Amino acid sequence: MFTQKKHKHNQKELSIRERLALLRKKLKEHKVDAFLVPHNDMYFNEITAPHHKRLEWITGFTGSAGFAIIFKSSAIIFTDGRYSIQIQQEVNQSYFEIENITQNKPFSWLKKNVKKNITIGFDPWLHSIKEVETQSEALRKFITLKAVNNLIDEIWIKKPAEILEKPFLRASRLSGENTTKKIKKIQKKLSLNKEQGFILTCSDSICWLTNIRGEDVPNSPLMNCYAIVHQDHVCIYSMKNSYRDNAIELRKNVTLKHFNVFFADIKKLKKVLFEPSSTPFILRNKIKRRSIKSEESCNPVSLFKAIKNPTELKGSAKSHEKDGVALLRFLRWFKSTKTNSLDEITLVKKLEKIRKLECSFYYNSFDTISAAGSNAAITHYRVSTKSNRKINTSELILVDSGGQYIEGTTDVTRTLIKGRASTEQKFLYTKVLQGLICLSKLKWPEGLTGKELDPLARYFLWEHNLDYDHGTGHGVGVFSNVHEGPQGITRLNSVLLKPGMILSIEPGVYLQGKLGIRLENLVYIKMNSEYSGGNRKFLEFEPLTLVPFEKNLIEKKLLSIDELRWLNLYHHNVYKKLCPFLSGSEKKWLKDLCKLL
Repeated sequence: MFTQKKHKHNQKELSIRERLALLRKKLKEHKVDAFLVPHNDMYFNEITAPHHKRLEWITGFTGSAGFAIIFKSSAIIFTDGRYSIQIQQEVNQSYFEIENITQNKPFSWLKKNVKKNITIGFDPWLHSIKEVETQSEALRKFITLKAVNNLIDEIWIKKPAEILEKPFLRASRLSGENTTKKIKKIQKKLSLNKEQGFILTCSDSICWLTNIRGEDVPNSPLMNCYAIVHQDHVCIYSMKNSYRDNAIELRKNVTLKHFNVFFADIKKLKKVLFEPSSTPFILRNKIKRRSIKSEESCNPVSLFKAIKNPTELKGSAKSHEKDGVALLRFLRWFKSTKTNSLDEITLVKKLEKIRKLECSFYYNSFDTISAAGSNAAITHYRVSTKSNRKINTSELILVDSGGQYIEGTTDVTRTLIKGRASTEQKFLYTKVLQGLICLSKLKWPEGLTGKELDPLARYFLWEHNLDYDHGTGHGVGVFSNVHEGPQGITRLNSVLLKPGMILSIEPGVYLQGKLGIRLENLVYIKMNSEYSGGNRKFLEFEPLTLVPFEKNLIEKKLLSIDELRWLNLYHHNVYKKLCPFLSGSEKKWLKDLCKLL
């Protein structure tokens, strides 16, 4: 048995070794000394379709954030703290050096470690204008960046085909604002005239602006496309072959064309505007060669999209009611099912099955994280048949999941236990809960950013020399990306927090080889109407998530009176809002779950 396992492991190593060997032959052919491999696709999506998973193919790393540099005789891969354990398990360190990207960024690493003249190849579709131009200048002493064809595509045998589907329209009753009004906002912000156009290359921005959705991105109802925003209409460009011959009028002010006319349409303009941080470098060269005037600009769609209108907030609240009912039924099943029949995969399948009973459920907003015991210490753990762990009454189970509903997008994490909790488990759980409560009940003066709120959730862990290697919160879309910028609650995010933004609050603690605890609610920002002191306006969060916390893990004596008051009020609201959708026995079960602590 031991010999058989070892043989399979060696076969896997050989496969990666062969791929690296083929890539290194391409380095010689293209006369470069190294090649850059980012995780993103040409649309800068975080979640990518199988066709675009080049980083995973060449390294074996399946995480959603990473960057590799392949040299002639060595290689290095970078990722952040969320994947520090996972990357050690997935990537063979005989072939790859591993670096934490938050401590040592790829181009900073190159600047420190490369001491002789070399040429590094990169795919100009996968790196932004800002990235290439900034780094070319910073590295010019020893390094030349050279645009080449994607070398991985040249060697990727049996690469999955890119499957592009027809987009569908999103009704105004769900979007709250028609496309004409949205285009006018962009035109006003950028002062576009008839001879100008703004280039958009981010799928979520294009889908929001045109009130369409698609099927091209896993777990996100988005269409992979580029667009040109004109004064009074938008042209969308897709690589789907069926659009090659005819333009399609999606709406009176939205036209769908094939990608092969994208550059020809740009050439018709006298001036183009683009955001350098989200536009592929290849567009800079294409525009220059055609002698078209260009101007760098911010992408105004990002902030417009981040600030949800009343219809979007109402839809989000509705999706969380539906998701709350699903999670309640899941929790009830989990608590009543015999432990010996449960494992991580069983939980994943059951939760999705329950969500699918709701007719407006589309699909999961990301692959469900179901992690028991030490697996939960892997921040973005994904269960497989190989890693699948049986549920143990003495271990914590972390379940991080979400749904795409027609009305909105959800994301919720709860840490559970089947049996009696230990003193340590209750202590750590309560410390994480205090961080969530602290931000949830916070009132702050208008003008602060996510990086100023982030430490408040960590304080309760810092007191005990504990911390977590991920942000405290990310922005969330409405029937769109579950991770949406530019807003966030992290150590680096400097975007002003504004009413209407939806964010997660998700502190955690992870002890490698032992346990992981994370608690996550989605909230939206609103004006605080109670404060009357002075002229400064104050903001606060309103919870969207409607899922009870695990009372068997709460150490009540650690909570202050204010924290206890918030928790009891939260549970009261969960019961009040979910009751109309529950049967008699479900109401009774939830009432017991939500009783005062």
